[in-house]
Amino acid sequence: MSAIELILTQAEFATQQCPKPSDSTLERAIDGSLTGIVTYIKLANGEYQTYSRFEDDVWVFPASQGTKATTASHLKLNFAAISDTQMKRMAKWVMWNKMKENLAVGSLISILSHLNGYFKWVLSSDTTAKQGLTAFTSNAYVKYVNTLTSTRKGEVKPLAGQTKASKFFVLEYLYHYCKAFDFVKEHPWSESSAHYQAGHVGEAYQEARKQGKTLIIPDDVLIPLCQFTKSYLDRADEILALREKLETFVPTAKRTSNQATQKRKYLQTISTEYQKLDDLNDDLFVLRDSCIFWLLLTTGMRIHEILGIKRGAYRSETKDDTTYYYIETVSEKTHTGLAEWIAPEIATQAIDILGRLSAPLQAQLECNLVKAKASNDHSEVHRLEQILDHICLSKSTQTNSISILSGMSITKMRLPNLCKHIGSDWNLAAHQFRRTFANYVVHSELGDLRALKDHFKHWSITMTALYAFNDNLDAELFEELLREKYLVEEEIKQDWFELDSPITGGAMAQNIKKVRQDGELIKTFGSLQNMAKAYSSSIPIRSTGIAWCTNDDECRCDKSEDCEHGIVDKRHLPYWEGMLVQQMKLMQLDDIGEIGREAARKGLERIERLLSAMGIDVAAMKQEINQREYIEVKNV
Repeated sequence: MSAIELILTQAEFATQQCPKPSDSTLERAIDGSLTGIVTYIKLANGEYQTYSRFEDDVWVFPASQGTKATTASHLKLNFAAISDTQMKRMAKWVMWNKMKENLAVGSLISILSHLNGYFKWVLSSDTTAKQGLTAFTSNAYVKYVNTLTSTRKGEVKPLAGQTKASKFFVLEYLYHYCKAFDFVKEHPWSESSAHYQAGHVGEAYQEARKQGKTLIIPDDVLIPLCQFTKSYLDRADEILALREKLETFVPTAKRTSNQATQKRKYLQTISTEYQKLDDLNDDLFVLRDSCIFWLLLTTGMRIHEILGIKRGAYRSETKDDTTYYYIETVSEKTHTGLAEWIAPEIATQAIDILGRLSAPLQAQLECNLVKAKASNDHSEVHRLEQILDHICLSKSTQTNSISILSGMSITKMRLPNLCKHIGSDWNLAAHQFRRTFANYVVHSELGDLRALKDHFKHWSITMTALYAFNDNLDAELFEELLREKYLVEEEIKQDWFELDSPITGGAMAQNIKKVRQDGELIKTFGSLQNMAKAYSSSIPIRSTGIAWCTNDDECRCDKSEDCEHGIVDKRHLPYWEGMLVQQMKLMQLDDIGEIGREAARKGLERIERLLSAMGIDVAAMKQEINQREYIEVKNV
């Protein structure tokens, strides 16, 4: 907390608030005489609690200006690391102006970090420090940044274009806001831009923007994680009941160590599974993490939005015998405020479990709030009121203070810990869930619920339509769904036009085969990819399970692979192989009669014809199936 922490009346606050940026305030910022309140809260009685002033080396923000995932250490702008007096004044002036643009605290911290990095580079050379900000020194800084690398998963790589651009933007900020300072001589690149200097421009940049950089959690990781975490949700009553019994147990020993021993022995009498207190505590943490896992996976929320959920903050409504659940929380990413997210029932179960898990901390928080009010500790009252009734609480082992769980610790520690439990080295992070959610929704709308369909019953309807026509639902998630839908559909259609990608079907499939072999046509568009985009942009796509339907209207034919609008590609091969197995088993039955046998024979011919058209060696596939069936029977 800042050294200056005053309670001011409204009149006093008005006289001490830092003035709006102007020529006179700029002059005072340059000579170091500018003072005034920069961060504060307004109390219920109309008075103001001062957090920090312009002249402070550390500007502290109240908890309400961060997201629910923001820790206290990430609610500060620290100028103390800037050793040069003029540079520190410029940094403060830039940050003060950026604050007026209502940037999030995290964005302000990032800008200050890049400013600090630039100033350190400037001060590393006497010549550069004397020259100041010029086109020449800016060019030298660009060359320096281009030599920097980052290490991820043990692999050293050059900085990403966006990272470089962020470093270069601060030079533009200095020129824009600090031209009156002696240090700033000229625009860093008068006929260019930070993006251009970072190589973050042109067709390659635009193409990169369309591609999802965030990884989708692969099925071989996601499915075991779902099974593992769901087992904890299923055992929640048992685990919480043991904790409640331990909380009501009163040790008779006087020494703390002996009390722990008594508790451990008592635990052993009421549970055959837990022999140590630490084992139960570990499972309580895993239960909490499992609940957060399911909320992330089934709603598309960001981590700070989940950390903002309060007890019982969901509702349900039933339409056409289907129950829809809506979770309410605050989104501070785009200043949306209160919004709702559609969720399956398992997400509401996770909320209820988290509410029970946090109940003891909630009780302590309420006691702490009463004490803070009694002692007129307005800053603590404000902090505690911001987290009252939230379900994701934690307790500091050092200070015993109650706070919201750290989003950073969830991503850096708790989620990777879940992967360790299933023996996976996947680097699981909170932001991966949002795109994974969007990807599963899109596949659902394309007729593929994959292995998680039991948990996502609402995904069998058009999720994007629900988000589009309900103003209370998170608008940015709707945009994410549309973006993922575009990416998935484009990937499918691009495959159709690849020469080595097998497809079959009706007239549409045959036309695509002709087009993709037309070398002159490809030259006209410049590339096969551009041609594919041009031809496929207007083709609708809908899954029938065993093929794609490209009909504008709803198609009701039962043989979509033969329909003029039907296309079968490599994604459907597992389904057709499965049908081949079924038909082969039917042919082996001796009690289905001639009519049944004839139907099975026709079905087998249909499947063999399609597989052959897809380039499959049907005889080899049938031999492999027979061999597999023989081994299974032998093992039984």
